[in-house]
Amino acid sequence: MSSQINFLNAMETWVNIYLFRSLSEYFDYLKSDGISMQQAYVLTFVHYNGPSKISDICEHMTVSAAAASQMADRLEKVNMVKRIPKPGDRRVRNVVLTQRGESFVRQSIEARQNWVNDIPGNFSDDQLDQISDALELLSSGYQKINMNKGSFTSL
Repeated sequence: MSSQINFLNAMETWVNIYLFRSLSEYFDYLKSDGISMQQAYVLTFVHYNGPSKISDICEHMTVSAAAASQMADRLEKVNMVKRIPKPGDRRVRNVVLTQRGESFVRQSIEARQNWVNDIPGNFSDDQLDQISDALELLSSGYQKINMNKGSFTSL
């Protein structure tokens, strides 16, 4: 049982470090671009889910359709998204990222993760291989328990 406790303690420490540092970098990036957290969430949702109806966005964000529509309106005004008719049903309009919106999401991901690039310099090649192997095992274990839950398995 102590192996499980050691694993969970080590995992909690790493997750706290990763989460705090990544979010700090992400918030700094958002401030520099003048995008709100909710607007960034819409952009990221559309990035990972593809063309999305307002109802899909509001359901996932648990906001009203009016609120989701207003966010899309603001993002459309700054040329981050556009609304296009859904193929096969012109009454429905999908929110899609523009080139500027796609670039914003890619850069926000880089901003959130750049700090990790400094870590490998603190380890030997053998240690890096061990860490890589452990992370692959962790990812595999996560995928096994979440395969049928509809959550993402990799990004």
